[in-house]
Amino acid sequence: MRNTFTEPGGAPARGPSQRPADPDVRSMVRIGLLDTSITSQNLGDQIITEASMSVIDELFPNAFVVRLATHEFHLWESYRVQNDCDLIFVGGSNLLKSSMIRKNQWKLSFLDYFRRKPCILLGCGWHFYEKPPAWHMSKMLQKILSPQHAHSVRDQYSKDQLDTCPIPNVLNTACVTMWNLTPEHCAAIPTEKADTVVATLTGYHPDAAADRAMIDLLCRSYKNVHLWVQQTEDFEYAQRLCEGRVKFLQPSLKAYTRFLAENHTDYVGSRLHGGMRALQLGKRSLVLAIDNRATEIAKDTGLPVAQRTDLAAIERWVNGPSPTAIRLPTDAIQAWKAQFRGHA
Repeated sequence: MRNTFTEPGGAPARGPSQRPADPDVRSMVRIGLLDTSITSQNLGDQIITEASMSVIDELFPNAFVVRLATHEFHLWESYRVQNDCDLIFVGGSNLLKSSMIRKNQWKLSFLDYFRRKPCILLGCGWHFYEKPPAWHMSKMLQKILSPQHAHSVRDQYSKDQLDTCPIPNVLNTACVTMWNLTPEHCAAIPTEKADTVVATLTGYHPDAAADRAMIDLLCRSYKNVHLWVQQTEDFEYAQRLCEGRVKFLQPSLKAYTRFLAENHTDYVGSRLHGGMRALQLGKRSLVLAIDNRATEIAKDTGLPVAQRTDLAAIERWVNGPSPTAIRLPTDAIQAWKAQFRGHA
């Protein structure tokens, strides 16, 4: 019997004669993506960039895309490449900050004020809870953010901070990694506890007492406890707290995604985008808030979040039932996308 290959979904594969004709591309949009995953040791940035690219592919199917780093200062070649682009997007993450003087993830210099082509925010957020932007940062953002386009931010707090600059046309769209978490998707996520859980910890923001109590709870509540390292410093920190009681997954996004796809598992941890990837793959997930990011997104969308120090709330969620009911700001997302109709 002749072998019949199938495509995803079970449909028979098309032979060469059945393959649709290659599209005749008669126009091309040049897109620049300021990519947070370049020069980043945080695997969560890869999750954000993947979601950003998915949106760009949807809006501009014939685009030529070039990626530039946000975590490094730009010089002449980067400025030349940007000037050749029709549109430039800033792909998410907590890049926005009240001052650019120190510890800024988006590496901006005073040269950018004069040389950088204006760009468009896509699901960006504020670094921490901070004072309103300093005068110099307000001026920089007014200069480098496009005045002709609406900007997408991940939560109301980030929008409020930009409003003080002021930056016009800012939309609270939630994080771009959430845009496919529709009511139908959430309804299919299990509500009852699995036998297995994958956890994450945040090595750069430790709370040994709270994190150890969380690991203790997971070890009591699940048959199998795994831990995914999203950033290098998580590994040593987790080893000290877990004391051989958990299994470490390979420290790559590919391995984590494969584990989620192949196992009936819950997610509990302080890594926001570790939780987002779990939700994307239909896993029951609880994000433990350690700063403004998960806290503010939860206020706006109902993302399942508990404070890291609230062990009782974590235990209630673990023992469930715990449905996932995310409220996406669909109108804001569609309004942001609509401004690009005609560009493709």
